[in-house]
Amino acid sequence: MRDGVDSEEIHIQPAPGSRGWRAMRRRGCVLVLCLLTGCALVAPPLPPPPKSGPGVGGVHHTVRRGENLWRIGRAYGVEVEQIAVLNGIDNPDRIEVGVRLFIPGARATRLVRKNVSASPPKRRPRWAAPPRRKAHAKPIRKPSRKPKSPARTHRKSYGKRPRFSWPLRGRVIRRFGTRGGKKADGILIAARERARVRAAASGRVIYSDFGPGNLGRLIILRHHGGEYHSIYANVAENLVRKGQSVSRGAPIALTGRTPRFKTARLHFEIRHRTRPRNPLSYLP
Repeated sequence: MRDGVDSEEIHIQPAPGSRGWRAMRRRGCVLVLCLLTGCALVAPPLPPPPKSGPGVGGVHHTVRRGENLWRIGRAYGVEVEQIAVLNGIDNPDRIEVGVRLFIPGARATRLVRKNVSASPPKRRPRWAAPPRRKAHAKPIRKPSRKPKSPARTHRKSYGKRPRFSWPLRGRVIRRFGTRGGKKADGILIAARERARVRAAASGRVIYSDFGPGNLGRLIILRHHGGEYHSIYANVAENLVRKGQSVSRGAPIALTGRTPRFKTARLHFEIRHRTRPRNPLSYLP
């Protein structure tokens, strides 16, 4: 009210296309942009992917004089078979001083006591290579007949091989062996994201967690009483747990992007007595 006269609030709408209308439109766009920017600043960032390291996958233990795999396993409370397979050791009684071993599940390095009794079991596990025997020299005898030359073989023999199945369908983009100065203990298979990784043979899960180095999440299955093991690494999600029995073809993991690769890939190994073998020699 002004001068005793009732007044009404008047809103003036500028005509479309006029200078005032264009100015209001610009101010409105700026306001919307500021609101959107404010929302983006408030949104919480995505959590970083977990990395392998102390407290997540394990620690590295440097072997000292007088230590063996049995004592180390007892000190950390970890099965000797797990340590042997993850580190490619076939003789648990003899390990070189200074070698760094990956101990799964450990949060800190521990002192291995020498006075602790940690002898190998009476029955040697199947994953361990038989102990070496001393060779005794024998007198050389002249053969009566010329021995037959053995047949040539172009394929390395590992004895009687069990048959494994493909863990998933995909193209092999890296083969077993040493190429370009880099050693591969298994094969690398390209896959689509969220593809199911299946057990290559029936067995028992002895490890399902993060692995050493840049292997990311991995799963180890024991087959044939521990004489063979299959390893599935660089997976995005583990579907099985330690101690679980699985059948051939059962889903055990899902593929996906990992800190190591931007596309889904599976690192697959087959080991005989903890030693890496060419998986293609066991697959159909």
